[in-house]
Amino acid sequence: FLCPGTLKAVGDPSFLFEAEQQAGAWCKDPLQAGDKIYFMPWTPYRTDTLIEYSSLDDFQNARQTITYKLPHRVDGTGFVVYDGAVFFNKERTRNIVKFDLRTRIKSGEAIINNANYHDTSPYKWGGKTDIDLAVDENGLWVIYATEQNNGMIVISQLNPYTLRFEATWDTTYDRSASDAFMVCGVLYVVRSTYEDNESEVSKSLVDYVYNTKQNRGEYVDIHFPNQYQYIAAVEYNPRDNQLYVWNNFYILRYNLEFGPPDPAHAPPLSEVTMSPQPQKTTTTTTSATTTAAHRGVANTTTTTGLKEGSRGAPKPPPVIPQTTSPPPLESFPLPERFCEATEKRDIMWPQTQRGMPVERPCPKGTRGTASYLCVLSTGAWHPKGPDLSNCTSHWVNQVAQKVCMRSAEVKCIQNNMTANVGEMSPETAFISSKKMCFFRKEYVNIADASLNERTRKMKSEQHRQIYALHEGYELLQKRERTCRAYMKAIVDTVDNLLRPEALKSWQDMNSTEQTHAATMLLDTLEEGAFVLADNLMEPAIVKVPADNIILDVYVLSTDGQVQDFKFPQSSKSSISIQLSANTVKLNSRNGVAKLVFVLYKNLGQFLSAENSTIKMANEAYGRNVSVAVNSDIIAASINKESSRVFINDPVIFTLEHIDMEHYFNSNCSFWNYSERSMMGYWSTQGCKLLDSNKTHTSCSCSHLTNFAILMAHREISGNDRAHELLLTVITRVGIVVSLVCLTISIFTFCFFRGLQSDRNTIHKNLCINLFIAELIFLIGIDMTEPRIGCAIIAGILHFFFLASFSWMCLEGVQLYLMLVEVFESEYSRKKYYYVSGYLFPAIVVGVSAAIDYRSYGTKRACWLSVDNHFIWSFIGPVTFIIMLNLIFLVITMYKMVKHSTTLKPDSSRLENINPVFSPLVDLLSSFILSSSISVFLFSFFLSWVMGAFALLCLLGLTWSFGLFFINEASIVMAYLFTIFNTFQGMFIFIFHCLLQKKVRKEYSKCFRHTYCCGGLPTESSHSSAKTSGTRTSARYSSGTQVHQRLHTAT
Repeated sequence: FLCPGTLKAVGDPSFLFEAEQQAGAWCKDPLQAGDKIYFMPWTPYRTDTLIEYSSLDDFQNARQTITYKLPHRVDGTGFVVYDGAVFFNKERTRNIVKFDLRTRIKSGEAIINNANYHDTSPYKWGGKTDIDLAVDENGLWVIYATEQNNGMIVISQLNPYTLRFEATWDTTYDRSASDAFMVCGVLYVVRSTYEDNESEVSKSLVDYVYNTKQNRGEYVDIHFPNQYQYIAAVEYNPRDNQLYVWNNFYILRYNLEFGPPDPAHAPPLSEVTMSPQPQKTTTTTTSATTTAAHRGVANTTTTTGLKEGSRGAPKPPPVIPQTTSPPPLESFPLPERFCEATEKRDIMWPQTQRGMPVERPCPKGTRGTASYLCVLSTGAWHPKGPDLSNCTSHWVNQVAQKVCMRSAEVKCIQNNMTANVGEMSPETAFISSKKMCFFRKEYVNIADASLNERTRKMKSEQHRQIYALHEGYELLQKRERTCRAYMKAIVDTVDNLLRPEALKSWQDMNSTEQTHAATMLLDTLEEGAFVLADNLMEPAIVKVPADNIILDVYVLSTDGQVQDFKFPQSSKSSISIQLSANTVKLNSRNGVAKLVFVLYKNLGQFLSAENSTIKMANEAYGRNVSVAVNSDIIAASINKESSRVFINDPVIFTLEHIDMEHYFNSNCSFWNYSERSMMGYWSTQGCKLLDSNKTHTSCSCSHLTNFAILMAHREISGNDRAHELLLTVITRVGIVVSLVCLTISIFTFCFFRGLQSDRNTIHKNLCINLFIAELIFLIGIDMTEPRIGCAIIAGILHFFFLASFSWMCLEGVQLYLMLVEVFESEYSRKKYYYVSGYLFPAIVVGVSAAIDYRSYGTKRACWLSVDNHFIWSFIGPVTFIIMLNLIFLVITMYKMVKHSTTLKPDSSRLENINPVFSPLVDLLSSFILSSSISVFLFSFFLSWVMGAFALLCLLGLTWSFGLFFINEASIVMAYLFTIFNTFQGMFIFIFHCLLQKKVRKEYSKCFRHTYCCGGLPTESSHSSAKTSGTRTSARYSSGTQVHQRLHTAT
């Protein structure tokens, strides 16, 4: 925007309507040509909504278009909308939040160090507007106060894309003003004086201005009409040069009158003197730190955002590296401590007092100033190292100046780039985001303009002289050669920027700057490739390979037969992108298709995945999980008109994973960015996962742009690695112990003939299924390759773990039937138990595989997939089995207690009770049974039911801990699940063998005699014969009959 000049007068307001709230703010986006209005009524502690109206008429008639829910509550009325994003002060903090209105994603947050906030130094009307934002012809500004400046107003210029503070000025005006706004880099402070008699008109005026270009302030007297006496917000719009004001419920708009001189050429002011040394601003990540300023002295910061020696801005004196005393901190006085002198990044850093930054010239071969911060809290140098983001090589500055003046020919630029491309050191390889702003598209535009001029001359010569056709052909060839050389120089430069040695320079920037620079690199390279394509003689193929980037440009006719395209065409490459012939034909223009393919290495790490639209992996895998790019970036475009080209036939691409060990959960993504702001985010819209394994992922997408694979990554700290190792040891040792115990249990239940019964069959099958499941778990849980083998292992584990639960449930059924059966059964139920124990899990596994067989086996383990809820095909049936078993056991217990009074005493059977439950038996027996009632039946059933309850609790708790571990990723749950899961076999051996008196008797017989698997002992045979000979034909079983059956069953 052109500066309208110096403010001369403020016109009378035009009234729009009366709002329901006394305070709030409204504005327009100066970078949008439309008539959209953004409206934010302010309510203390409840302001978190921004309302959009499509026009002024809709605004006046309360016809809302969109309501935006902001990610944080807002302090004050100092919000602005700039280039499609809203900037506001986050409640109870000194943070500025950027929220993208197009994507509805928070895209950044900056901290204003030392700024007063949350009603510490608000405007006169109150409302917690300690931090005010403003826009003008020069961009985005922050107006606030600091204690270091004695509560006076401080101005900072904020880069709206990187959220870096580019400059800061301290003024001498008290923060208790009514409001303030910026015009052409000049701060105008509004001051209102309210009369005691409300019938009298209050005095309101603009009484102070501060010119950031001249670094001077002065008092003025410009009348500001204020008949409503309660100014809550004043917003200036550089597009229409009007003020948007909210004043005591009233929505107003003011016209402004401007005149000469231009603020950049304003004469010096005598009242204010220049500071002998510019203020230092240190930026780490997205925060700005300002040093103390003397009252009445105007300070300024010079950064790369304000060009040195530019018109109207006095060149500051050279900065002599030195340290000064930090501002006094009364709240926590610290002893005098220093950061010791050190050498870092080829720069000697002197001893520096804590809390102070120090500046030194950039390393040899570069120009600019590097800085290093001595951290206040620790008294040590900043752990991120020196800030070299303002260091650039001499040739970069030379080319940038020529590009800015548009006086350089393509050949000059190309020669500069080619001559110096090999000279960049790791410290200077990166063209900082500010310098890249100079380069962005200017190379392309200058090259294109120069070549078009040659074409124009060539055509006029053709028109005048037909015989010059040959010369015209030579000019075309020369034009093509120039473009080829130009693109070769750009590719070589980008290749240098992506070298492993140059990555240190990228790390000198914060995440936002990296994203901004990397996006410009993508866009500029693709733009230049299409300039090359526009100047190639059809048909043509240009291949520009390098170590870290591969560029292919195709220009071909689509009138004849067109083949499918694959890039790169190397047969050895495992990375590829395929474009169908139909897509090429449909997107051609006038029978000609221009295609550009690019493969970038090492670039994905600089395109932040923070605001990606991917479902965060921590929702399924725990809280220590992040999403990151884990592949190279591959790009494809046809006759580009925008950052995305939509196609009918999907493009298919395969990318190799960079890290194959610590990443999982692949997501097919593309970089969705704004060509205006050069910022973006990763999105999965229109992309679908085709296949993925440990090393590669294949995808299809319905559009052409820049693609990559985003994957979940679990951050593993030293403690996490220790826990992981310990859990692995516990798992393997526990499973081995369980397998040994299960082997003994299986041998006991199979070969001790004296134990044979239906209940014994249930125990035997339970142990067999658990043995197979745990053995396969031990051997194959980590065998994730090949994929089909992993899926088979997962399916087998699914089946046998479900079968274990099924046989556990059958024990509850068996106990119930033994108690309630009125006639003694002559036949065994084994066949029904076998059908039930194995058919149910087989049905569950079969149905699950039919619905989604791909969810058997993951990249991390051969088990069921968690992220798509497939794990519920195991958890659901297990929950059903546990509930069913619990119902049977409760009914059994109830009937046992109810019918125990009909039995006669036989205290001799108490010795068969499981010793673990003897105290409980005594207690319940004394409570429920009288001395005249037999405890025989009660004793047996209580022992069995308690054993069944113990097993139910064991298996149930194990998978409950597992479920909590999946959802919460708690280390406590991990240990509990691991211990209970791995020692199940040992628990079963203890409960069903060692603690059962009859089993112990069989063990003692086995050790005393040489037979274990021979015929039944005489005692047992006699008891069985006696039992079988005492049947009755009565309708109901007597207590004696039940006694005999139970004795046989045990």
